[in-house]
Amino acid sequence: MRKYDVILWDLDGTLLDFKLSERYALGVCLKDYGIELTEELLALYSGINENYWKRLELGEVTKKELLPGRFRDFFAAVGITHIDPVAIQQKYQRELGTMTYYVDASDILLKDLKQRGFKQYMVTNGVVITQEIKMKNSGFDKIVDGIFISDEIGFEKPRIEFFDAAFEQIPDFHKERAILIGDSLTSDIKGANNAGVDACWYNPDGKENHVGCDIRYEIRSLQELYNILGVV
Repeated sequence: MRKYDVILWDLDGTLLDFKLSERYALGVCLKDYGIELTEELLALYSGINENYWKRLELGEVTKKELLPGRFRDFFAAVGITHIDPVAIQQKYQRELGTMTYYVDASDILLKDLKQRGFKQYMVTNGVVITQEIKMKNSGFDKIVDGIFISDEIGFEKPRIEFFDAAFEQIPDFHKERAILIGDSLTSDIKGANNAGVDACWYNPDGKENHVGCDIRYEIRSLQELYNILGVV
């Protein structure tokens, strides 16, 4: 007998390669202003962006502050004064969902799990317009049974309120029959702990568990899920 009926998926960094999409979107946006994206600029922006999202998870900033704030800090750090952070932010969010890159053939995996009868849902902290574009362009919108986005729910992962709202919308949901799979210790795994569901940490780079979360499973490849889910 299968242990799980419901799979809760994180999207960015788990099913889709966010770093590649980030590189593409930032490059396109800066090019509009005559700026070539270098590895140094990408690393600087990425670090600022990650820090903002960590602060969002901790409740130190709001999403409204985060979206233009990361560009404002980025431009200040490199001395760019002719670009409006709000304007580039809006274009960036659209471009971020334009190019999608699958992780570990995740599109094939989700289709196969659907055929095997698993119910699958996305649980993401992303921006609504970006995540909806990603879902459509990746084809995931035709596969999963639902998508829960923090912008729409009003709370971010790992807040219990995010998961409570999501679980209320899943038919015949039982926590003990659900598993959450994600790459982030602070939002996905901690969120699963808060919500009372089993956590599977997608950790392809073999990072250390510096947060002290309760990790039920740890995998390097998404294909390892077949053993965890009890299917061959």
